[in-house]
Amino acid sequence: MKEISPEFSYMVDVNRIPTSGLSLNLQANEEQKSALAKRFGLEEIRSLTAEMTFKRINKKRVRVDARFNAEVKQICVVTLEPFNQSVKDEFSVVFSQEDDVSLRLNEIDMDMNEDDDVEFLQSDKIDAGELIAEYLSLSLDPFPHAPNAKFESESDAETEKNAFSVLEKLKFK
Repeated sequence: MKEISPEFSYMVDVNRIPTSGLSLNLQANEEQKSALAKRFGLEEIRSLTAEMTFKRINKKRVRVDARFNAEVKQICVVTLEPFNQSVKDEFSVVFSQEDDVSLRLNEIDMDMNEDDDVEFLQSDKIDAGELIAEYLSLSLDPFPHAPNAKFESESDAETEKNAFSVLEKLKFK
């Protein structure tokens, strides 16, 4: 199995998160933006910034709240022309150690929200950059349309004409 090397990586050691929490501001450099654009099939990523906070819930859990902004250039599926798009999102993830039995039993936890995603920690590190990259990929429109792109085909007009001609024949005389 081929090991994946994240293009936008920033490792956070969960054991070093202070009790008051940890705040990060990340910004992808040119090389990282180019590599991410290639990975996601984008024409270009013009900017990618993120604000993240890491807070220890208890000895086994860490909550990550994040928001990111990206300016990307995508190819319109209608016109096949590139266009600029702003992508913004925010999310929360609770990272838990694998031996955290309460999550496996679906126990209610007052420190977690219904919308929180839950991930199991494979080690004592969280890759904050890769986390942003993953949520960016989920926020991208899989069928991007340029703002003024309209899809019209001759067959649509023909279908409409034929449908009304059938109704015309059903008219009572």
